[in-house]
Amino acid sequence: MTLSGNLDFAFGSVKVGSQAAETTVSTRDLTASTSVINIRAVEDLGGGMKATAHYGLDPRHLVNDSAAGSAAAPGLQRDEAFVGIEGGFGNLRLGAPNSIGLTTYGVGAPLGTGIGSGYAALALDYSFIRHSRSVRYDSPDFNGFRVALNYAAGAENIVGPVFGSINAVPQGSQVTEVGLSYANGPLTVAYANVAQAARAAANNGTATPVTAAGKSSTNILAARYTMGATAFSAGWNDGDSAARAATPTKTEGYRVGVAHTMGAVTLIGSYAQQKTPTVTEKVTGLRADYALSKRSVAYAGYEKYETGAAYAAASTTAVATGGDRTTVAVGYRDWE
Repeated sequence: MTLSGNLDFAFGSVKVGSQAAETTVSTRDLTASTSVINIRAVEDLGGGMKATAHYGLDPRHLVNDSAAGSAAAPGLQRDEAFVGIEGGFGNLRLGAPNSIGLTTYGVGAPLGTGIGSGYAALALDYSFIRHSRSVRYDSPDFNGFRVALNYAAGAENIVGPVFGSINAVPQGSQVTEVGLSYANGPLTVAYANVAQAARAAANNGTATPVTAAGKSSTNILAARYTMGATAFSAGWNDGDSAARAATPTKTEGYRVGVAHTMGAVTLIGSYAQQKTPTVTEKVTGLRADYALSKRSVAYAGYEKYETGAAYAAASTTAVATGGDRTTVAVGYRDWE
């Protein structure tokens, strides 16, 4: 059994629209990477096969952040979690492994999911981080090619006992992901299709019944090419929004990026754009990493998020919305 993880904290400021910038220390919204604590067990079954168990803890939800935050997110939350079997046939995982959409997105995203990437603002419009109650299969390598399948059963109408009372069990949507990737030498290319099944309206035994939703599908394509110390990347998506609706919203976007390493310093730049029929969102990101050691990195990041909507000031009944959001942060991450 092994214990590993990543801890990332940043100090920075965020300015929304015309309101004054606010500064804070964060382990979530300003950082360059996702903090996680991983517990992993591997058992040799013989014949080249291994049994695996993985449980990730998300330490970003700090219980003393605020009164509201404490009630909504008390302490450690779950990250990626699964049991599986690996061997010559490939890798089979059951539980909540990372989605194929996420791993495909990562090929064309030099800033990952952190500051400047626009992941939370744009990519979550059409993809998912992971699906609870899912099964994922990744094939072995065939001359650089791999195939991946992921199925989340959904069952959104299930009602069952939760902590002694009868409540709706949040099963999630029925989702099927298909992926194809190629990695050989300096070139990596990945494709994924994410499809959600239609669902009928249903009474699930609560005050908030399940509403009807149409089926949806989106395609994601990403590539990365490395030339010496420089890596160029690009990504594209086209299809339906991940949000469930009777009539799915169409969305399309692209992103380009570059990363260049000079000794201990890596300079990264990225631009992403996402369109729906009513709005165009844009994210420009820059980050400089300084490697203090193999595992310890200090960094400075910048992100400009253009929401495509007019700024609406906050009131006593609503928070500020729309307008540009500018984030500047310096941080430090370390992992084991």
